[in-house]
Amino acid sequence: MQHPIDESNEALTAALCAANPNCTGLAAACEMAAAVWDGNVTVPRGMRAAWVLTELKVDCSTRILAVLGDPRLRERIDFNQIADQFGHELAELTRQLHELNRFTENQIQLGNQAQIENLRRLIVSMVSDVRVLVVKLAYRLERLRALPYVIDFDERYRIADETLALYAPLAHRLGLGQLKWELEDLAFRHLEPDTYKQMAKLIEERREAREQYINQVKQRLTSALMEVGIKARIYGRPKHLYSIFTKMRRKQRGFDQLFDVRALRVHVDSVADCYAALSVVQTIWEPIPGEYDDYISNPKPNGYQSLHTAVRALEGKTLEVQIRTDEMHARAELGVAAHWRYKEGSRGGPDNFQATMERLRQALEEGEDTRVDLKHVYVFTPRGDVVELPAGSTPLDLAYRLHTELGHRCRGAKINDRLVPLNTPLKNADRVEILSGTISQPKRDWLDRNMGYLASRSAIQKVKAWFRARERESARETGQTIWEQTIRRLSLTREQQEQLLTLLNQRSREMLWEALGENRVTREALLQSARQLLRPEQTDLPIPANVKKHGADLSSFNLAGMLATPASCCHPNEQTGVVAFVTRSQGLRLHRPDCPNLKHLREKYPERVMEVQWPDNLKLPRRFDLELWMLPPTEDEMQADESNSQFLRNLAQVLGQFRSRLIASQSHWDRRSAQTRVRLTLEIPYDEKQEALLERLSQMRDVQEVKLRN
Repeated sequence: MQHPIDESNEALTAALCAANPNCTGLAAACEMAAAVWDGNVTVPRGMRAAWVLTELKVDCSTRILAVLGDPRLRERIDFNQIADQFGHELAELTRQLHELNRFTENQIQLGNQAQIENLRRLIVSMVSDVRVLVVKLAYRLERLRALPYVIDFDERYRIADETLALYAPLAHRLGLGQLKWELEDLAFRHLEPDTYKQMAKLIEERREAREQYINQVKQRLTSALMEVGIKARIYGRPKHLYSIFTKMRRKQRGFDQLFDVRALRVHVDSVADCYAALSVVQTIWEPIPGEYDDYISNPKPNGYQSLHTAVRALEGKTLEVQIRTDEMHARAELGVAAHWRYKEGSRGGPDNFQATMERLRQALEEGEDTRVDLKHVYVFTPRGDVVELPAGSTPLDLAYRLHTELGHRCRGAKINDRLVPLNTPLKNADRVEILSGTISQPKRDWLDRNMGYLASRSAIQKVKAWFRARERESARETGQTIWEQTIRRLSLTREQQEQLLTLLNQRSREMLWEALGENRVTREALLQSARQLLRPEQTDLPIPANVKKHGADLSSFNLAGMLATPASCCHPNEQTGVVAFVTRSQGLRLHRPDCPNLKHLREKYPERVMEVQWPDNLKLPRRFDLELWMLPPTEDEMQADESNSQFLRNLAQVLGQFRSRLIASQSHWDRRSAQTRVRLTLEIPYDEKQEALLERLSQMRDVQEVKLRN
């Protein structure tokens, strides 16, 4: 029942109170709304919105909220008085409704589908209780009903366009079918008036007559099912004009080719009853050939199950019948095959917003918790685009969401035309302008969670990546300087430079420069490798006379008092055994017996290679290679990007305890095990125990295994 749009306050109040006799406070709310009535029918009235909700059988608080949300009360309402008279919860919901109405009265730029979806989410996020959104939909319906009284054609078109894009889909998702179809039909009437009139003629019936027809076929089918002992719940409603129009356009069919202008939905208890009910339908009415689909035996890809058939029912009129179990219906309406996703053409998987809307829909149906708790905030750019951000985000988060470089160059921000600090939390519907400089220069403070500059993980990662890139760049510059000094000092040819890269296990100069700058390859290691590469055979020292003597017993040759140093290519020690090569200017160079360079020297200068004993007076640091296997970092460590730096701090502490030195390091992440392998070259003083150092390294946090490398 619709009251005239200019119905008197007295008549509306009497009708509302009669329809809601147990709704305490409704009469007082109506009295407040009546006191500000100005006769302007183009502005929605609170009492008329409350009547819409009465027909939807919402609770008493929601009806009072609708009355108190009258736009004429906005500037005069005292929320403290509302709290005293109706309670704090209703006062807060009234405040939210007025804010939502104020926001939606302004022109909204719809844009593309992604923008429209973000606008829908923004509208939902502006309320803490879904009942406010239901009232808002009732107000939008009232605004559409008053459109014939709006003189400005462009204004009528804008309101109708907004309704189809934003409000009708929200009503559909919340299961408010009655609101949805009237919103769509009224919007359709003003968007395409000529087409609307043509569709109305095609129907050739008034809506009331069609509804009577549905009731007749429903009663006939109910009796037929009862006769064969099938328990069924039958629901039916005629298709409204906009639904028929969109289906004709989507399927590119004429009106005569549509068989579901009138439709029934039959719910039964079991799959067997589905097929039995189908048999009854096709027995009492004439089936239309080719109009039968079995989605129970062959579900749709999204899991939808039902039997569909079309028949010629009473008076020879076409009728679509859908048959399913209650479980199939629940799964189709609220589960992975939600009907609104199918109708709106969504192809993506469910997200948090979709899940929230389905929960709210159930809450409205079952009277459960109707609170809205979205984990996002929605703000406007100066161009009017809506951007979705995690709750708690700041203007800096928005800058990085819009473009990484804009975030790097961000120097300030305005919210609703006011300058604010960059760590100001954003609120829904804020209009945010980013002020940027010409130079990329993020601040270290932006990464401090306690200072609240960034809330989104993606923005935090972008700032960290910027600093890592700058550190790598600085390291490369330092390493390049060391490299060029070494090349000039030793006059290395291009070929020798390439050989040096291979010797140091580096794929390119840039990688070596970075390793040098980060001290993963030391300056000393670079020099030693370069000297080794140059001319290992170049010598100046005369060979001792007892070595020249043919047939001398060299296995017991003692190096006491002679200049002898370990070779950097193989790092011999007392345990590995030792072989000496006699140089011309640097004394004896000691090698391991299996050293590849020593093999070359044996072939070219066999008279200068001698088996010797390790000199007792040689107390140089021992160098050795080892391998550490690290446990995978935890999720918190990965998010904080701290696992690597913590390992290096712990390693430095252990090496300091043993007076040891890190010569080189390499790390490799194993994809299959998710572990990291770290290869280290260490130098330990002669008097320190290697075994103790290895034991201490194995006790480090996240170290799973430590072993020496040959």
